[in-house]
Amino acid sequence: MDSKLLSLVQRLQVPDRPKTNSGYAGPRVAVIHGFMARRLMQRNLLRYLRSNGLSDVTMYGHLHSVDAISDDLQASRREGRKLVILGYSQGGFHAVKVARELEWRGVEVALLVSIAAGGLGRVFPGRWGFDPRNVPTNVDVCLNFFSQGDLLGCDQSHQMNEAFGSSATQRVENHMFHAHEGVSHIDLVRCYPEERIKPAVRTQVLERIMAEISGLKTPGVQHI
Repeated sequence: MDSKLLSLVQRLQVPDRPKTNSGYAGPRVAVIHGFMARRLMQRNLLRYLRSNGLSDVTMYGHLHSVDAISDDLQASRREGRKLVILGYSQGGFHAVKVARELEWRGVEVALLVSIAAGGLGRVFPGRWGFDPRNVPTNVDVCLNFFSQGDLLGCDQSHQMNEAFGSSATQRVENHMFHAHEGVSHIDLVRCYPEERIKPAVRTQVLERIMAEISGLKTPGVQHI
């Protein structure tokens, strides 16, 4: 992509920021949506996280500057807060890039979540030759979700879908849905309406993510 066009696109990807809450001391969460998925994420995973008590969740686009996202997260980490980066589809690739930038800066990431980051997403120019599976050393926990029934975000080779750690102290979990379960690209992040959520996605993706985030505590501060 032409550098001037990329710069314009990045400027147009305005983050969806929460209303400020100075008393909130929980984790800072960055959600990164994929190609043409801004409305999908606003109506589903972003809404879901905020409605479950996470007051500081900002959504970015998959072409938003890695440096800008990292700056936002680093500022919160300086306050002693835990960091969560969650990326879907193209946003999953971008989430790993942000984590690597923070690694270079010496900033710890408590949780990295990658959802459907692979498959046809690898042909996007900004992803050529990029490995989204090697989890940076500054990440404590990584949850990686993919579905064999996802024609857009799943690699044909099973091993290419699996994330792996860079150090023995990390915890990396790979969660796969088999083709017969019929979990599509969109199903992986569908949160509303409730009756359309796949039961397996509810327990293995949505509730699993919330359980991990809920376990993040910042010593010496009050959580609201």
